Formats: sequence, structure tokens, C-alpha cells
Amino acid sequence: MSRNFNLKTIKYMALKIYISGKISGIENEAPELFAKAETELQAKGFETVNPMTLNHQHDKSWHSYMKEDVKALCECDEIFMLSNWIDSKGAIIEHTIAMYLGLKVRYEAVS
Repeated sequence: MSRNFNLKTIKYMALKIYISGKISGIENEAPELFAKAETELQAKGFETVNPMTLNHQHDKSWHSYMKEDVKALCECDEIFMLSNWIDSKGAIIEHTIAMYLGLKVRYEAVS
């Protein structure tokens, strides 16, 4: 049985990409860094997951943030590492998980 597809009716499925980087210790600066990356990735056609804008309905502990963020990461196709990721325990964990799950890893260019 063959299937015929009308290419005009097939909706393009954007790749879902999780943004990862340092948040703890730079709470005032982090939203702008993540928003900038989100805008740039969306302009390239990605569906973005920004942990700064996830609905965090929990006790606001670091562990609870990470549990929610890792759940969101696991729903993605790729991960985008902000240039400050190496200075973040959480981002290192997210990077490690992404690598083990076989997600494509993209890195922000260091200027």
C-alpha cells in the first residue's frame, strides 16, 4: 500500500531546542541572555524551550527547578548552550543528559 502525500498540505515541524546556560548567581542578567538566544533561534525556525519562562509551580528550590527543566529538555530535539554554560552546575548536567540522549548540541559563539 503506497501513501501519496500532498507536499503543500504537510506542515513543517520545527525542531524543538532547549536553551541552557548559567542562571544561578546572575538572576538579573540571565533573563536577557536567554531571551536574546530565544529570539535568534526562533528567527532561524526553531521552536524554543526557555527555562526562564517555564511555568515553575514548585517550592523554588534549585533541585525543583532542575527537575522541571530536565523534563522539558527531554521533550526536545536539540540543546543550545549559552557561552556561560560551563560555569553552571545545572547547565553542565543538562549538557550531559543531552549528550547521553543523543540530542544535537549547539554552542553559542563566543565573541
